[in-house]
Amino acid sequence: MLGRKILIYGSIGSGKTTFSKETFNSLPLVELDDVNRNLIEPGNPGYIQLKKNLSNEYFETDGQINKKKLKINLFNDNVFREKIENILHPLIFSELQKIIEKKDSYVVISPLIKLLSKKIKFDLKIKVICNINDQIKRVESRDGLEKNTIKKIIAYQENNYELIEPDFIFDSAGDLEEQLIKLKNIL
Repeated sequence: MLGRKILIYGSIGSGKTTFSKETFNSLPLVELDDVNRNLIEPGNPGYIQLKKNLSNEYFETDGQINKKKLKINLFNDNVFREKIENILHPLIFSELQKIIEKKDSYVVISPLIKLLSKKIKFDLKIKVICNINDQIKRVESRDGLEKNTIKKIIAYQENNYELIEPDFIFDSAGDLEEQLIKLKNIL
């Protein structure tokens, strides 16, 4: 699969990462959630910008960002979300550019794709979907968020996908072998 630039996208808890690791393990995987997590670690550019722009209520006593509180407020306040996205998204995109600039093949895994689809030409776009009840259970277990917040995140992310036409839809709750055969036909 040399020369492939693949985008894997889907809302929170859909199974993007698991699918990508199991299916494209021979290609460099770039998970934008990991890029973001790194950027907001103390001392890194995203952290520095958030520290300048957020009140102390978003920071733990040890200096770490209270990610749960930040995430909850991101999806309860559109103005706040836009402010944070305007800070972090350019930094995330810049880091992504550095990572992929010398690679002829890669897989980008992302819950948000508006900016990506405008800036990078992917030759294969795969949307990962899942039953919403399974998504909610996964995210409750993994992130400890409340059901209402998870639903808001899913709705926001799904709205983000309306203008993107996937080349393939992978249902993470579906028959794996059958779907992989179909996927292989378009690779």
